[in-house]
Amino acid sequence: MTLNGSRVALRDWTPDDVEGLRRWIVPPAAGVHEWQLYDGPFYGRWTAEGANGWCDGLLARAHDGAWPAVREHLPIVDTASGEFVGQVSWYWEEKPGPESEDGTALLPWRRLGLAVYDPARWSGGYGTQALRLWTGYLFASTDSGRLDFATWSGNAGMCRVGEKLGFTLEARYRNARKVRGELYDAVVYGILREEWEAAHGGA
Repeated sequence: MTLNGSRVALRDWTPDDVEGLRRWIVPPAAGVHEWQLYDGPFYGRWTAEGANGWCDGLLARAHDGAWPAVREHLPIVDTASGEFVGQVSWYWEEKPGPESEDGTALLPWRRLGLAVYDPARWSGGYGTQALRLWTGYLFASTDSGRLDFATWSGNAGMCRVGEKLGFTLEARYRNARKVRGELYDAVVYGILREEWEAAHGGA
């Protein structure tokens, strides 16, 4: 599967993509990768063993083509060069539940993820186009009525991506994240299916 944009494409993982991911998530010999300063720096980081194990499993799936009908994550590649630059993902915030006799049920609620690893490609439209393709794909491929992503106020680039694509700032938890000694807000940006379709024509 491939989703094509003018600047980036989202496609099923290839062995080259997996090795590109490995270079960005295996911890460097000293310090951290620059992207880790902004992408969830308050969460635990990959160990070398964990990162290599994840990539080895992904490599096996890339060779077998063993992908679910609705993809859970895809690499972002530069359309011009074919080079791996990042990835998109989604995960369950709430899994759908069975409907009760009175019609009450948990709706499927999916949360988005986006990472552009190479700082040379930040602020170049790569993340915005990747998230546009990914959001359109998930609305087209699932019955989800909403999609959202969580970030923090110190990740200004991710906040701008959401604003450019018409996501609404739905939640702000003040001083909920402490990063390098400073307090920041935790924020959630969301968009409803009808809002997306009105703004992007279902794409």
